[in-house]
Amino acid sequence: MTKLLFLLPLLLSATALAASGKYPHSPCTPKSKLPGCAKKTHGTELTPYTPKVYKDNGLKDAMTPLGKNARGFYITAYFMHNMGAERTAAAMKKANVNAIVVDMKDDFGHITYPSQVPLTKGQQYVLMKDPAEMVKTFKKHGIYTIARMVCFKDSRLPYRRPDLSVRIGPKAERLFSAGANWLDHYSPEVQDYLISIALELQGFGFDEVQLDYIRFPKGHVATIGTWLHAAADKRDHSTLVSSFLERMDRALTIPLSVDVYGLTTLVDGDPRALGQTIEQMAKYVDAVSPMMYANGMRTYFKNDTVTERVYNLIQCGLWRARKKAEKIVLRPYLQAYPDSVEPFFGPAFIKKQVEVAERAGSNGFLFWNAGMRNGMAYATLAGMKKLSTFGENPEQYKDPSNHPGSWCPKAGVIFGGKGAKPNGAAAASEGEGEE
Repeated sequence: MTKLLFLLPLLLSATALAASGKYPHSPCTPKSKLPGCAKKTHGTELTPYTPKVYKDNGLKDAMTPLGKNARGFYITAYFMHNMGAERTAAAMKKANVNAIVVDMKDDFGHITYPSQVPLTKGQQYVLMKDPAEMVKTFKKHGIYTIARMVCFKDSRLPYRRPDLSVRIGPKAERLFSAGANWLDHYSPEVQDYLISIALELQGFGFDEVQLDYIRFPKGHVATIGTWLHAAADKRDHSTLVSSFLERMDRALTIPLSVDVYGLTTLVDGDPRALGQTIEQMAKYVDAVSPMMYANGMRTYFKNDTVTERVYNLIQCGLWRARKKAEKIVLRPYLQAYPDSVEPFFGPAFIKKQVEVAERAGSNGFLFWNAGMRNGMAYATLAGMKKLSTFGENPEQYKDPSNHPGSWCPKAGVIFGGKGAKPNGAAAASEGEGEE
């Protein structure tokens, strides 16, 4: 355990940097001359743009055996900057895992490496100077490399290009901002921006590109936003997102994966109009990662108090996800931080999540802790002797003994009606129980 905790000092420094204001929500300062900062209101004129035509590489991208059974951790750009690839690879090997997910376009819209994509010039915050060399190092150690890209959530580009931002206000004159800014999903230029970044990441040698925030904003505030580029486009959100995924998938020659809300596994379709319908997305991606965080399931429990019954919910969601997308890799994000599970957070919590994920038919798994305090999770996984065979029998979810129970049907909204509930769980209204 002590050896596995050798990273703690630098992890804490990375967390301190993130908390110091280096990554504020808005880039605006009193002296800022950015168009989105200099003025509070903006016109609705759109900049003329001709969509790019990318080479069509088809929809089939072969995933390696290592990728199909990838087990790993999310890694922040700050962590990678401080630790370097060699030490990070050593930590993964000690933890008995074989994959990493690295932030290349982060939650704020920063591009964390030297990019040649023109629109990135004002958004670069370089923490990894040579991504190709970094990837090469990981591959030398047998580590599967996944480049994480946050897509439409972006609090940098909208201030440089207000015409590419989702808007709000009676005349759509203000930048949409509900905890973060968002790029206009309907904009061909925005879509090309994201596809160009993905192609650049592919060029560095990454094994896979993973898209996060591949959705529309959530909650009531999203219903009053204005998408200037939508014009006469009447496609529903799921169709629009799936169409974008098809464009990106055809442009890439490496596997493409998506992160989706854990709640998408517990409902049918896309009731919140997020644009995340697993069955539609599965046509154009090679892996799906439902974010099955116990912390996001509070509203399924009495008084928002999560109990150890949460394992049942995780297993149910993943069992349903496996049925929704039987032909692609199921690789959930699991929780490696203590929020909402403090009374039982520890090695048993890590182990149990892994166990139910496998019983539900998962091919692999990823652990998430944005604060990068993963010492306990590292040590726990290192001690799990059968971890190397995880996912070798994804068909086991079909075994009746691995069915979560009669309260978890193949279709329908979990706890949305009069169905049975696992002991200790309360009904959650549509739109709750989210990460």
